[in-house]
Amino acid sequence: MDISLSARISHLQPSPTVALNTKAKELAEQGHKVINFSVGEPDFPTPEPIVEAAIEALRQGKTKYGAAGGGLPLRKAIAAKLEKENQLSYQPSQIVVGVGAKEILFHLALALINEGDEVLIPAPYWVSYTEHVLAAGGKPVVIPYPQDHKGPRLTPEMIKPYVTAKTKAIVLTSPNNPVGYVMEREEIKELGAYLADKPWWIISDEIYEYMAYDGEAVSIGTLCPAVRDRFILVNGFSKGYAMTGWRVGYMAGPARVAELVRTLQTQSSTCLPAFVEEGALKALSLGPDLMKDKMQVLKGRRDLAVRLLQDIPDVDMIPPKGAFYVFIDIRKNLEKASAYKNHNSLAFSAALLEKHHVAMVPGEAFGAPGFLRLSYAVHEDVLTEGLRRLRVALQELR
Repeated sequence: MDISLSARISHLQPSPTVALNTKAKELAEQGHKVINFSVGEPDFPTPEPIVEAAIEALRQGKTKYGAAGGGLPLRKAIAAKLEKENQLSYQPSQIVVGVGAKEILFHLALALINEGDEVLIPAPYWVSYTEHVLAAGGKPVVIPYPQDHKGPRLTPEMIKPYVTAKTKAIVLTSPNNPVGYVMEREEIKELGAYLADKPWWIISDEIYEYMAYDGEAVSIGTLCPAVRDRFILVNGFSKGYAMTGWRVGYMAGPARVAELVRTLQTQSSTCLPAFVEEGALKALSLGPDLMKDKMQVLKGRRDLAVRLLQDIPDVDMIPPKGAFYVFIDIRKNLEKASAYKNHNSLAFSAALLEKHHVAMVPGEAFGAPGFLRLSYAVHEDVLTEGLRRLRVALQELR
């Protein structure tokens, strides 16, 4: 019997970052010395005080179901964090904690989008934004990455050609994955003035908030009060506290949005484990200074990666100011090889992994062919060796 599957879900693409990480691990298990620049997590362990808080919670028997959307103590602590660090005032009822920021973003797509609604997504974008919109029945409308990618990240002039009567939301990311771009205050204010009268949801992914190395990352919600009634902040503990495997993310926004996202969670993952919440509470109590030394390590690795890449012929980039990625422009190199027509960085990335055992995410995954995303959240020796291999691979194209 041939019973059909969901057409909507069948059209989704697997996460390329997860797929690359899996392939890299398979090659490593076969005995190859694989250098993995594809995974989006720092190589630091979770700080010991956070780990100990969770262990103590386990000893105390905090192993039962928790509250959907996060326990009240955790939501109060997040509200206090947003008030102190971001000058954003929210009630605990306006905050929903979920199993990672990815789940929160997915539930937001389901909560906000109706069939045929369009969501503006500036390229290059995190790989899951478009797929979440498709899964919800909407249409992702990609704002292309400018050919000359060294100008502003996003301006009203870039947005206007892609607006229609069906536009329902826009997704913003700063610091940005994969570019590492951190929007300047004046850019944010200009964008906020444009969005002030638009009947759109503004979804602001701020997961890399603590990873701004040359200044600070400021939320559009903080600088532009006129958008606050449609503004939804998404953040989490994965990056800033090295808690990727703990899966703790949250949203803060209008109460009716929070209520719907919480309802979705009751029908999906239900809740965070209670002992994980205790770890998150401990992280918030210690604040961003807990990882300040690690942020300096990442800044040093950023500087090393930029120096090494600048020595590779015909490679270009925007030196990143945040997150832990460099988005490498290899279009000039690809133009020298017939196998990679139309800036096919997807095929080059596959060859780079198979032949040189270096895993890097191709630009196609982010809506920008001809680029590679490098995560520099690895040891300096690994970074140096991996970029030596990339240089060899690019030389072979010539």
